[in-house]
Amino acid sequence: MFAAVGFARRAPLRALLGALALSLAAATAGAAAPATGEPYTIEAILPLTGSSAYSGQLHAQAMRVYESVANAGGGIRGRPVHFDILDDQSNPVVAVQLTNQILAKNPPVFLGSAYVAACAAEAPLVLNKPTVEFCVSPGLLTKQKNVFASSIAITYITQGTLKFMRDRGLSRVAAIVATDATGQAADALMLTEFAQPANKNLQLVANERFNPADISVSAQIARVKAANPQGLLIYATGNAFGTVLRALGDSGINVPTVTSAVNMNETQLEGYAGFIPAELVFNAARAYARDQRDGSLRAAVDEYYNGYRAQGLTPSPESPLSWDPAKIVVSALRKLGTDATGDQIADYINTLHGFAGASGIYDFRNGDHHGLTDADLVWVKWQPTQKEFVVDR
Repeated sequence: MFAAVGFARRAPLRALLGALALSLAAATAGAAAPATGEPYTIEAILPLTGSSAYSGQLHAQAMRVYESVANAGGGIRGRPVHFDILDDQSNPVVAVQLTNQILAKNPPVFLGSAYVAACAAEAPLVLNKPTVEFCVSPGLLTKQKNVFASSIAITYITQGTLKFMRDRGLSRVAAIVATDATGQAADALMLTEFAQPANKNLQLVANERFNPADISVSAQIARVKAANPQGLLIYATGNAFGTVLRALGDSGINVPTVTSAVNMNETQLEGYAGFIPAELVFNAARAYARDQRDGSLRAAVDEYYNGYRAQGLTPSPESPLSWDPAKIVVSALRKLGTDATGDQIADYINTLHGFAGASGIYDFRNGDHHGLTDADLVWVKWQPTQKEFVVDR
């Protein structure tokens, strides 16, 4: 069964609810006096313009909202925290230029970028440097001591996705994959997971690939239909995701379909109402399970929503991907002080455990530089009639 998540679709009553939410956020952050004095600046690289601008703007908003919550809770040892956001124009070459610009200042830490190609290009630049990079994309896979990535690693998401298919008895599975960097990584991991003993009863009956710039995938979908799948995986985002859904609608394929939380865009999904699958499921994180039983996780999720509500905003599925890294970095600086080095921050994060964020309870001790596992996955279904997401119980 599915239960409604209940996201607000209207702006809150700013005068009353906004003030109440901000006070609740401050209480969650520790009821400290608001931060004053000289700001402590943390630089971040995000795609504010270019092809990934929609995502980058959501990440920037999350950092700004968290900044207000952190400062209402005392900032960093009384100093306000400020995230200085630099635009990489959705171009990894620019991301590298900005990283070098940041590293020239010898900072202990910076955040970003928000897509795999940029994060992967940045990581070698901090190798053997006293600076931490915290990528806000879950697609980056790294074991580099001073590089971290947000939310649940794509390896765990792939494992969890095939378990989702197994649990529903969907043994014949097809996939359609965009050939961008993220899609290629997902494709390789998917093939590895299908070969695991746990998935011996799953059969990949079709695995179609396409260029995300293609305006039609009808040929690929025709081959998927001919394979007669019981379930479908879509590894594509943005306009490419819409292209696949249109082709599915035209073909008459209507099987349970799983895709990334990045595609949980309500406006976009409402526009796809005429051809969306009857069961469209997304891999999301714990922020979507509002009735958390764990006290610290409930408090962290409430802090997240209250922070947005105080600004008259509604978080997006991508918001926790930058909210939690910002919170973890501020936590390190609160613990270590504003004179902390990058090595100290790296050591702090590498041993961090039991840390509640919007996406789950983080534990970095197992060597995974994301801190979460498939145990933190929440499966969310889009309900086109109600125009809302619901959580799979």
